Formats: sequence, structure tokens, C-alpha cells
Amino acid sequence: MSTEEKKIEDPASSASATEENKSEASASASASASEAPSTTENDGAEKKKISLKTSDGEVFEIDGDIAMQFQTVKSFFQDEGVGDMVMPLPNVHSAELVNIIDFCTKTQHLHRKVEHDEAWRKELRKISTDFVRELTTDRVMELILAADFLHVDLLLEVLNQTVADRIKNKSVEHVRKLFGVESDYTPEEEQKLREEYAWAFEGVDED
Repeated sequence: MSTEEKKIEDPASSASATEENKSEASASASASASEAPSTTENDGAEKKKISLKTSDGEVFEIDGDIAMQFQTVKSFFQDEGVGDMVMPLPNVHSAELVNIIDFCTKTQHLHRKVEHDEAWRKELRKISTDFVRELTTDRVMELILAADFLHVDLLLEVLNQTVADRIKNKSVEHVRKLFGVESDYTPEEEQKLREEYAWAFEGVDED
């Protein structure tokens, strides 16, 4: 009888132990899950996007840290009540905005450097030279207007210097044609000025 009772009790005891083990395992798994970092909160986080609408109706969604380099955009989104609305850019065409975003992306790391030492200037010169190499002067002028509207100061400096370099030692006629400027002088008046200030026309490159 005692042997049968012992045989009857063993299954119950075993089942109880199994349930107890399951509970412990479940508790351990829950603890591990609570300690592990959340991939949804950490790995899945996305950078804030800023939406900009150009004069030709194109809407661009760009990283907030790039958009904040545009002082006009930065001021707009700092105003209360703006929220996540699309900011219109009535004076900026999509073609110019593409170039501006490209420049700001390539020079973003330079903004983190406080000291503008020779290494900083050398890196900026390299980026700037590559950036303007394929740009026509007409395109540079269009970018100046767009960068001025957006208040992208670093790009403005680069573009203005580019224009200065391209008109250096050029003739009056070349500069007039470049900027679409007509002379206010008659041919006789201009000839007189050339004679009086002949030194100003020395060393001019051929057009």
C-alpha cells in the first residue's frame, strides 16, 4: 500500500516541480526582456525631417540638421504654431535647392569645428573648388540669389569669391556681358575715360 501511495504521489510531485520550473523560466525571460534595450525606441528612431516647397512646386523632405543651416528656414520653424507644415520657398527653384543641399551636406562637419584654422580653410577650399567646377557663371549667379534668400552664409561667401575670381583681370565689356549691364556712357565719353584712366585697363586678359 505504501508502495502504491508512493507511486501515486510521484506524478503529482513531478507535475508541481515542472510548473514551478516553468514559472521560474518565465520570470527570468521577463526580467531579461525588461533589461534589454528597445529596438523600437533606440534603433528605429529617425531624424526629424523638414519639408520645403520650391517655386516650381517641388516638395523636398530634408534632414533637420541640414535645413537648420538655412537661417531663413531656421527662423521660420522657430516661430510658434508652425508645427510640421511645409515651408514655401517662393524665390528658390528646385534646381538651385538641390545644389544648396549638396553643398550643405558636404560641409556639415565643418560647422562643428569652432576654430577655423588652416586645415579647416584647406578643406573648405577643396570642397568649394569641386562644388563650383562644373557650374556656369549663370548658374552661380542664380545660386547666389537662392543662397541669399535662404541666408546660407558659408555658401554665399564661396559663390561671391567664385564670381570675383572669374571676373578678375577681365575687360569691361566682358563683365558687362556677364552681368547683363549696359553702359551709361556714350562711345565718346567712354573713350575719354579710357584715356584718362589708362592704367585701369592695363593687364586685362583677352575675352
